Amino acid sequence: MKVGILTLHNAFNFGAYLQAYALQKTITGLGHDVEFISLSRPEGNMRRIRTMLSRRPKKLAFNFSKYLAFREAWRSINVNTESYSRTRKRYDAIVIGSDEVWNIKNPTFAVMPEYFGHGLNSEKIITYAPSSSKTTHADVARNPRLVEGMGNIHHFSARDRNTFEIVERVVKKPVTMVLDPTFLVGYEEEVEDVAIDGKGYIVVYTYYFDPAKIQKTIKFARSRGLKLVSPCFYNDWCDEVVPCTPFGFLSLIRDAEYVVTDTFHGSIFSILYGKRFGSYASEKIKVAALLSTLGLSDRELGGADDIGSVLDDPIDYEAVRARIERERDVSLNYLRQALATAA
Repeated sequence: MKVGILTLHNAFNFGAYLQAYALQKTITGLGHDVEFISLSRPEGNMRRIRTMLSRRPKKLAFNFSKYLAFREAWRSINVNTESYSRTRKRYDAIVIGSDEVWNIKNPTFAVMPEYFGHGLNSEKIITYAPSSSKTTHADVARNPRLVEGMGNIHHFSARDRNTFEIVERVVKKPVTMVLDPTFLVGYEEEVEDVAIDGKGYIVVYTYYFDPAKIQKTIKFARSRGLKLVSPCFYNDWCDEVVPCTPFGFLSLIRDAEYVVTDTFHGSIFSILYGKRFGSYASEKIKVAALLSTLGLSDRELGGADDIGSVLDDPIDYEAVRARIERERDVSLNYLRQALATAA
């Protein structure tokens, strides 16, 4: 069966790329022919470009190196480069998600009605783990075009409670809670080793930390004699910034002594690699929901004056992996059955 995926596959973000890659790998593994659908529009392209621009020469050079790393990674995903808005190519099934495709408040990409099921040329439309993030039911309900599009979707899943409730309230159809696709596959063959010179290190994975968080993180690193390494984002208060590929990022997480993050996928890969980690989860709805689902709410860093009290607290990864396995079975069963069921 020919399956098209609609997601944020071309963002300059490790999590966005790795969720797209994982969903492609998963659906291909279920026996289908998969490609990503391009929704290229001028306003969306300009927003992506603006995220890479800077008046600071070092940051601009870093961002250019990051662009080259992502350009290399994009060769590993199968993208139909023709704009769907022009061709409306027919697919046996279209999968919407995952990532923040339903976050209409996200300033880094343009809202696409197709992400909500509008104007798709397929008799079988399903969602896999979309997230609305801070977008509310009211935000969606006041946009008739998005509501109309959601009525075209046949099978719904969500990766967080807020998104789950939006579906229940807008279209009143059953919804399955599923894991982010990055939980569904292994990356042993894809990981690219990235060497960090000298002593051990802590991965800092964040778009931005305020001064208080920076101070706490530096203090902890110095107390342990560890370097601070920031992949993907130019946090120049760290000892080293690394514009690696998404698969290089995986090796940095794998080999780190600790991970300090406030991101969804920074938390996921810390968990998958069994790391000592902490996350400023209370500030991110989807991160807090992830940690709660896996019994890891105690990894919250926000209330800690000394983040070492969280980072050094042992994690029962045997129990965590048991939970992941249960949720993985639910997620794969949903995806398998939704693709197999006639619309």
